[in-house]
Amino acid sequence: MLKTKFLLKTNEINLRLDFFLKKKFYSYKRNFFQNLIKNKNVFVNKIYKKKNYLLKNNDVIEIFFQKKKFNYKKIKLHLLYEDEYILIINKKSGLVVHPGNGNKSMTLSNGLHFYFKNKKIMPFLVHRIDKGTSGLILVSKYENILNKISKQFWFNKIKRKYITLVWGIFFKKEGTIICNIGRCLKNKTHMNVFPNGFLGKQAITHYKVLETFKYFSLLKCSLETGRTHQIRVHLKYIGHPIFNDKNYGEDKKYKNFISFKERIFLEKCLKTLKYQALHAYYLEFKHPIYLKNKYLISPIPEKFKFLIKKIKNFCL
Repeated sequence: MLKTKFLLKTNEINLRLDFFLKKKFYSYKRNFFQNLIKNKNVFVNKIYKKKNYLLKNNDVIEIFFQKKKFNYKKIKLHLLYEDEYILIINKKSGLVVHPGNGNKSMTLSNGLHFYFKNKKIMPFLVHRIDKGTSGLILVSKYENILNKISKQFWFNKIKRKYITLVWGIFFKKEGTIICNIGRCLKNKTHMNVFPNGFLGKQAITHYKVLETFKYFSLLKCSLETGRTHQIRVHLKYIGHPIFNDKNYGEDKKYKNFISFKERIFLEKCLKTLKYQALHAYYLEFKHPIYLKNKYLISPIPEKFKFLIKKIKNFCL
């Protein structure tokens, strides 16, 4: 069992207990902490409190992580960097980050716990990317390191850039999408844009067009915020959904506007890539101990690269 302890700060007064913990541990969902609270693994001033408890000045919060109950699983990990405090993984598309309903063992988190099973280390994912998205993920080996890096996320100090292939041609070569994102009111597994700002949380995505191929555009996207499915939802909202995105793409809709020959070609392209054409290729942050800026670049996966080449040649 691992224990983490926090002394409440002035600017954290009146936060809900579950929201406070979500803020401290950036990569975990709030229901993860709601379950910990429900199972009495979280205490305030040595006393059990419910998830909706409003924190008060000088409260001391203790959280206990049950390491022994975790399901270890040997999964091939592509490590790009590791030192005594952190590691950076290049996640392949199709690999889920955290255990959840329907998948409690074959996840990146399970694989990390297996990697460290003979060491006194409980890894924490600092952030996450979608199952179908490939690319860079930063992992902390200790809670105090996680807290230091999470602050960089909270204040938008960490730079993350993505490459994506989307439908349609842009009139402007670069732009910024600023729209609230929140859970879809009809389908809680999907996210939705709320342009009026009354629902959801503010989300900011910058994009730049790298190349265009008749019906498609290759974009570089950078994030100022880290909302769930942010790039996918934002790009769909402006009419440029990501190619082969099962939840937010509109591949079938676009098939109606192309020729029969192009439709056959498109079907082959969709089979080339199992998941959405989105890759987290760039990550920059300040090392929590050495205090030096560090950045890593992950090359575009071969299948994604092959798809771009295929579409480029076909559209010439």
